[in-house]
Amino acid sequence: MDKRLVGKLGEKLVCKWYQDHKYELLSVNYRTRFGEIDIIARNKKYVVFIEVKTRKDSSFSHAREYVDARKQQRIKSAAASYVALYDLEDIPIRFDVAEVYHPENNPVINIIENAFE
Repeated sequence: MDKRLVGKLGEKLVCKWYQDHKYELLSVNYRTRFGEIDIIARNKKYVVFIEVKTRKDSSFSHAREYVDARKQQRIKSAAASYVALYDLEDIPIRFDVAEVYHPENNPVINIIENAFE
């Protein structure tokens, strides 16, 4: 399976995970000139900006290690754009990283809440 399909499968699994945990999906693959946010979801407390990292396995490194300071800054800039566009300044926000391993069979999903600020 090619990398793009693995990534899309990971995003679908994470969307389902958040929906199963009572989050409303607001956007998937939100793009701005600042960058892209994989998933934006909301629960009663937060608007959550989620970066999904999907890997066939974790033998080389943890997926979260690929969300470096530069990537975090792009996500924050895109999130600020989304918050302003949809007038969400009064709602607390959170940045999560969702790691997905073995997406093709027996997927393992690890949600890291408040992965960065």
